[in-house]
Amino acid sequence: MCIFKLKNPKILTFFVFLLLLAPKIVFSDDHNSSMNDPFEQTNRTIFNFNNTLDDNFFKPVAKAWRKVPEIPRKPISNLATTAKAPISLANAVLQLNRESIGNILAKFLINMTFGLGGMVDMAGKEEFGGIPTVEEDFGQTLAVWGVPEGPFVMLPIFGPSSVRDSIGLGVDTVTNPLTFAYRMSNIGLEARLTGPVVRGVNTREKYLDYVDELKAGSLDFYATMRSLYRQRRQKEISGNLEDDKMSLNNIPIDVYDEPDLASEIETIVKEELSSETAIKTPLNPKKRVYNGIMPSSLYPDFNESRVNLIN
Repeated sequence: MCIFKLKNPKILTFFVFLLLLAPKIVFSDDHNSSMNDPFEQTNRTIFNFNNTLDDNFFKPVAKAWRKVPEIPRKPISNLATTAKAPISLANAVLQLNRESIGNILAKFLINMTFGLGGMVDMAGKEEFGGIPTVEEDFGQTLAVWGVPEGPFVMLPIFGPSSVRDSIGLGVDTVTNPLTFAYRMSNIGLEARLTGPVVRGVNTREKYLDYVDELKAGSLDFYATMRSLYRQRRQKEISGNLEDDKMSLNNIPIDVYDEPDLASEIETIVKEELSSETAIKTPLNPKKRVYNGIMPSSLYPDFNESRVNLIN
């Protein structure tokens, strides 16, 4: 017996297709492409479509959102973040991640109690312990369970992903507890999309300056975004990129618009890994390259204390 009727069967069909395709590509050890991007031609076509859509719609909306006064912009953003807590908590439980479970539960309860139902991030204030915002998704859960990421894919609108993370996105969308609550309350699709839309616009606004810098400085913007996506996902799943040597090893060369920099960085990486000594002094004061997770101080989460400089 069908419990609920799916509003858009095309979405379900798409993710069923990915599930059927997954055993052939996710669990395969045959990587024909060194970048694990066998669908690159199609991915680039979708990437160009996303860029056009971003230039003509998402970017103007994000710029307009930036001009909205902090009130009501901040409370609305906090509400959208709070609304994602149930699915993050469910995935944290599936991952048996006690630290994430504690942070998500504590932040949710404090903000719901003292933060006007989630409109104010009281849990993030020092008075309440400065609890960080933790977001877990089913793609991360699959990774914890040992499922390989599979080939890189570029999703329309959603952007860079992998087969594993695409499946995770579908599972999170279908199984979100709020989705069932909305349906039981006969809340329309327009209202259900409010949270994801606000989170998307808020994220795009956060990265406005950084993305513009990447576009201007990258030799291959597609390759840059592919590399940065993998770095970010690796950090979210394992936290390995907090290690200086790991982040330096995974640096996307094309970000710096310096083609001959690759061999120099490879040499430095080998020396650093062999000596286990971090490089403290830039070799060339005219050209600075950051070996943190993201290469620019325009990156919203940039932390200068974690950055070493090389030429």
